[in-house]
Amino acid sequence: MRIVITSAPKTGNHWIKCLLAEAYGLRWIAGDEKSPTTRPDQFRAWMAAGQFPDGSIFHQHCRFSRALVDEITAAHAHLVTIVRDPYDMFISMYSWVQEREAHDVRSQQARPRDRMIDKPLGHPDVLAFLTNDFGSVLRRSNEWLHSGRALVVRYEELHADPIAELRRTTVQIEPIVVDRLTDAVEACRAENLRQRNEKMQWHVRSARTGESRERLGEEHLQIFRDRHAKTIRSLGYEVR
Repeated sequence: MRIVITSAPKTGNHWIKCLLAEAYGLRWIAGDEKSPTTRPDQFRAWMAAGQFPDGSIFHQHCRFSRALVDEITAAHAHLVTIVRDPYDMFISMYSWVQEREAHDVRSQQARPRDRMIDKPLGHPDVLAFLTNDFGSVLRRSNEWLHSGRALVVRYEELHADPIAELRRTTVQIEPIVVDRLTDAVEACRAENLRQRNEKMQWHVRSARTGESRERLGEEHLQIFRDRHAKTIRSLGYEVR
C-alpha cells in the first residue's frame, strides 16, 4: 500500500499521516527522501527509481494537478487531503512562522509569509499577508476538496471523534479492525507526535480547534469577509 497526503499547509498533515501510517503499518518518507518535485514527469522518474516503495506514506503541499494525480494513481497510491477551518489555519501558520524563526529554520528563498516574522498578530505586515497572500493557501485546499480525486478528511471531525473519522477514511482505502484504529489514535496524540524528533517538538502546536476565536480581532475578521468569504463557504465553513 502507498498513500500520499496532499493538502495545504497547517491543516493537520502530520496528524493524518501519522494516523494512517500507524493504522496500516506504513513507513514515513520524509525530508530528502520525498519526491523533490510535483512535476508529473519528475514524479514518474522518482517513482521508477524505487523511491516510493510499497508500504510507505508521505505528505506534500501543492496545487491540484490532474497530470500529477494521474501519475500518483498510476503508482497505485491512495490520495488523501485534509481540510481545516481557514481561521484556525491562519493562526497556525502565523505561529508556525514565528517558531521557524525562533529555531533558525528558514526557506532557501524568501516567501510572502516571511513578512510576518517577529510581528504581532495585528501588525500591518501580518494583515497584508492575510489580505494578499493567504488566499492562495485557501485555494489550494479548495482545489483538492473539490477535485474528486482525493479522500477528504476534516480536521474538526478528526478532533470531535477521531475513531469515527479515521474509520470512515480507512473504509474507503482498505477496512481494518477498530482495535488498530484505537491504537493509531493513541500513538498519534499531539504529545506523542512531539516526541518523534526535535523538529516535531515545536512543529506540532496546540493541536486543537477554535483557537482563532480567541486570538483574531475585528480587523482580521473583516479581511476574511472582504477577501476570502467565497472560498471559506466553498470549503464548507461559516464566514464570521
